[in-house]
This record gives sequence, structure tokens and C-alpha cells, in this order.
Amino acid sequence: MGTIHSENEQLIKKIVELDSIIRFGAICNRFGEITAKFLRDGVTLHLNEYETSKLLREAANSWHYRHQLSFKLGKGKFVLAVYEKLIRLTIPIDQENLLLLTLDNFDNIPQLVENVHKLIENLNDS
Repeated sequence: MGTIHSENEQLIKKIVELDSIIRFGAICNRFGEITAKFLRDGVTLHLNEYETSKLLREAANSWHYRHQLSFKLGKGKFVLAVYEKLIRLTIPIDQENLLLLTLDNFDNIPQLVENVHKLIENLNDS
């Protein structure tokens, strides 16, 4: 069996390759520490590594809080943040890991989220 790091790297690569609107993907643990990332060829990042790490820490904290309220609201599926220059999609993988994707546009986001969830479910079933 491979290490968690290499499994996450394989997963993030598969996720980014699901759709051409995905610019960048990262998986972080519950502390917001990046365990895997993948940048699509030809894409220039808007944030540096420190800024991305800070963003992921904040996202992890937000998901932790949402999880505490899940008994009232139900399990969180995803969060979409829209900026002028990109779209950020955050999806929980499991209790310990979070997926961050940056997207170019809104094209078929519901289908993209469904495909990501299926990929994650298949991974968890194997």
C-alpha cells in the first residue's frame, strides 16, 4: 500500500484532470497543511505558496466549524467562493482532509462536484 502522500497526489491529479475549467487543486489536512497539489500546465497562480497555505488554514477552520453544526444543518457538500479573477471550490474529502480547487468559470459546476464526489467515494470504497 502506498503512503498517504502519494495517494493524495494521485487523487489530486485525477481530480484536476476531470475538467479543463480546473486550474489548480490542493488537498490539505484538518490543520490546513498541504499534503498534495497539482497545477494544470500553462496556468499561472494568483496566490503565492504562503497565501495559499493561509487560505487553506482558514478553509480548514471553517469546515471544522461547519462540521460541529452538521447535526443541525446536515453534512456539508461544498463551498463556492467567487472572486473577480477566479472561482474557489472547497469540498470535504473526509473528516481529516479537504479539497481546494480553483476554477476558470462556472461551466457545469454541479456536474463537476458530482464527479469529484464519485471519485472520492470510489477511493473510499477501495
